[in-house]
Parts: sequence; structure tokens; C-alpha cells
Amino acid sequence: MKKNLKKSLFVGLAALSFVAVAGTATQASAKSYAKATSNTALTSDATKRNVTFTGTSALYTKAGTLKGARVVAGKSTLSNLAASKDSKDNFRAYRVATTNRGSVYYKVASFDGNYRGWIYGGKDKTTIAGGIKSYDTFTAGTLTDDQKNSTYKIGQTGTANDFKTVTYTYPAWTQYKQGRVITDSTPYKEATFKIDQTGTRTREGDQWVHITATDTKNSAANGWILASGLQKAGDTTPGDTFDANKSVKVQYRDTTTGKTLDKTNTWTTAGSDSKQGAAVNANYVDNSGRTLGAFITNTKAPSGYAFKTNDGRDVAADGSNLTSAPALSNATFGATLTLDVTPVAGSTKVSFYQDGTNGSSITALKASDFALGFPGLTDSAQSTALPAGGDKTGTFTFAKYFAADGPFAKALEGSNTAYKAKAGSLIDPDNGNKATGFDKVGFFGQNVPGDNGASRYFYVYDAAASDANNAATLSNGSTVKVAFQRFVTKDAVNTKDANQNANTNYIAQ
Repeated sequence: MKKNLKKSLFVGLAALSFVAVAGTATQASAKSYAKATSNTALTSDATKRNVTFTGTSALYTKAGTLKGARVVAGKSTLSNLAASKDSKDNFRAYRVATTNRGSVYYKVASFDGNYRGWIYGGKDKTTIAGGIKSYDTFTAGTLTDDQKNSTYKIGQTGTANDFKTVTYTYPAWTQYKQGRVITDSTPYKEATFKIDQTGTRTREGDQWVHITATDTKNSAANGWILASGLQKAGDTTPGDTFDANKSVKVQYRDTTTGKTLDKTNTWTTAGSDSKQGAAVNANYVDNSGRTLGAFITNTKAPSGYAFKTNDGRDVAADGSNLTSAPALSNATFGATLTLDVTPVAGSTKVSFYQDGTNGSSITALKASDFALGFPGLTDSAQSTALPAGGDKTGTFTFAKYFAADGPFAKALEGSNTAYKAKAGSLIDPDNGNKATGFDKVGFFGQNVPGDNGASRYFYVYDAAASDANNAATLSNGSTVKVAFQRFVTKDAVNTKDANQNANTNYIAQ
């Protein structure tokens, strides 16, 4: 399944009448502006028009050499997007244009909808160059003999949009505006499937497989799914018969109440030499090749909960950082392993705003207002920083979570795009352009217009302004308005921390 932006895509495009064109590597001089000579939609196979950035050109609202062009995302932002480990940061080219100076530009859009604009693409329609290059969002692989010969079932059926529970038209976020094949796999709980394709997503490196039902009456579920979401037909499934010589029972404890949940799972080894009381080590796997730890992470925490880790980081694939009693490393056959879980951050989300000036109201901020996009937080950070969902009739206090030294502010300081600006490096335009007297952690914005890229905006969380725009007590599931004060700085934009498994799910869309 190739995702290359073929050079031939750009041959033979007819010139059309003038339409507003956008995107070049540099802003034109005020004394001389280019003119558009063509602007047309790309009509070739859309799945082969995926692109990424070279970092040599910025993204504009229209060609940078046209009068009035504004930066949508700078070179640093685009370089970070190109290095992203999240397929939501893939881009699709869908229009091409030329100017009277012989330059070619492409209009592109991010798969998550956060970025859209024009970028310089070289001088020749037959050779893509400049600020973008073709990009394989997915690499097809070769089926193993075991995959060819085995029959599978969906391991955990339901409605979760977690890439393991339902099927997709393409591996998630590898094609533009492509989604789920089915939204509920419950009717296919007993259905069996064969794997006919496999491969890995380029950014995440995770393995996806395409499954086809063995019975045509279940063919509506045919599609792509994470390989880890399947189990071989006939494997022991959660809740199946417990064999003390071969199994470990898994149960879950709500850390907020201390109570054990009703849901349990059972892992059973495929080995034949195990016995009750013996240690469960990495040599023992189930019929799907999963160790006990991998089984636990694959089957996930109960709905509405997240696993508690002992290092504050996201759950390791082998479950080695899970909090449990006894510890996972001390598990024995015939025993019960109790996993600590916490209520998921739930439906409480936030929306970003910029402080009003001179008493004016706050204004909404978009991902494109930030040089590196919205700050990303790990799932564990979101769980700590935001109120858990819980009973819809329940409430939470704003100050408990969103005060200046509260969980949300601390989580932002540890986000994947946070930057610590030293005292004196930030200018407050709303306070006589005075420099700040203290270090401040915040997030880079876009370049200040008319300054030739010498300075840029910098956003710092403002707990007081946020407090003023929210009620003291809010209902569970509320969207909280978080406000940021905007400064100006000449510091260079930092780079996104690619080592964090962060996302922006906590932000209301």
C-alpha cells in the first residue's frame, strides 16, 4: 500500500484563471509581489499524494511572495511535524499552483485538521522539491507462515476507538479522512477471520493487519486492525476456564475507593510444563504469543479506567511498570494478580484561550497559533491533571485542578512542547513592553508579523484569567476554559520532545 507522491501526478495540469494562491519559502519584498498564473486541484489517486516537510520552507495562507501572505506554521514547526511519532501529523497535497516567477506551490492539509496552507514546491511540476517531499505513511510487510495459516478472532469486542476493538478502512491516520469500517464489533464476537495483509505505520512503527471473515455473513467487519487486537481462534479468552496449573487470574482495584471491580480476566499459558505455585516468567506465553504482562496491556483496563504505573509514565508494552499486588515479576500460576486502576480523565476537557487586553474578553486559540501545535500530555499526566469523569451529577472545584500551582499547571510544564524562558527574555506588550522579572514556562507561538522572523509570540498559562472565566464549581464533563497570557520573545523555538508518548486528547475539539 504505497503512499508516495508520484512525480507524474504533477504533469499535464492545465493552467486556470487566477485564484488566491498560497505558499513559498520566503516572504516577498513589499516592493515586488508575484502573480499567480495557475491554481488547480490535483485529480490523481489521492492515496498517493501524502507528503511531509523538508524544513526549508514555511507554510503560508497563500504564496509567500503574494501580497498579504501570512505564516500558518514556521520552518521549525514543520520540522517537528515531520519528525512526529503520531500519524495524525501526516499531510495530504490536494492543489497545485504556479506563479509568474516560475515557482510551483502545493496546498496541503494535516490529517487531524490542525494545519492547512500553501508551501513552496520547487520550480518544476514534474519534480517535487522545495518545502515538501513524498511520504510513505505505511509500509506493507510480508505475512509469516503462522499468520497465513491461522484463524483469528477480535480479542476484545465493543465500541472503543482504540485501534484494537473495531476495524478501519486503512490503518488509522495513514490516509486522509478515512475512518472506521464498523463502530461496534460486539455482533462479531464469535466471528473468525483470516489475515491477508500486514504492515507497519511509519511514525509509530506498530503492526497492522487486514482481516477477512471466514464466513461471508460477517464480511461487513473486514478491515484493518492492530495485530495486537487479535487472538487466535480457540485461544483462552478473558473469563474462560481457570486452570490453576496454567492460569493467572487478573482483577482490578479502583485506587480512589479501594474497592475491587467486578471485571476479571484470565491468562493461560500455552506451555505444558507449568504447575501451580511456579513463577510466571517471560518464557511462558499464551496461544497468541503474549506474556502475562503483554496480555494485561492488550486486554486493557476496564472501561472508564486507566492503569496506574509505578513510574508516572505511560504503560510499558510488557506491563513492567504496572502497579499490582503481587508485583508482576512475582506472579505465580494459580494466583490472582490485582492491578491498580484509576478513573480515566473522563469527559472533562479544556479549551485554549488568549487573555483579553485592557479588559477585553478572551479569544480562542487554535493549534496553528502555537509553533509546535497544542501542548501534548501523556495519558497518565492527563489522568492526574484533570478531574475524572464519574457520575454526571457530580462536581469538581476549579481551584483544585487549575490553580497556579495545581495539577493542570504542573502537567503543562512537563508537556512535550514546554519551554522555560529565562527572566528578562519575555516582553509584555500589554504592560509597556516591560521585560519579565522571573523565569516562565510556556509555549512558542507564531512569528510576530512585520518583524522578519526576529521575534515570536510566547504563551504562558494564566491561572487568574482562567479562574475569572470559569465557575468556582463545575459539573463533571464540563469543558474548562484555560487562558494564556501572550508575550513576545526573541528566543528560538524549541523542539518537540519525541520521547514522550503524548497526545492532545484532553483538548475539546
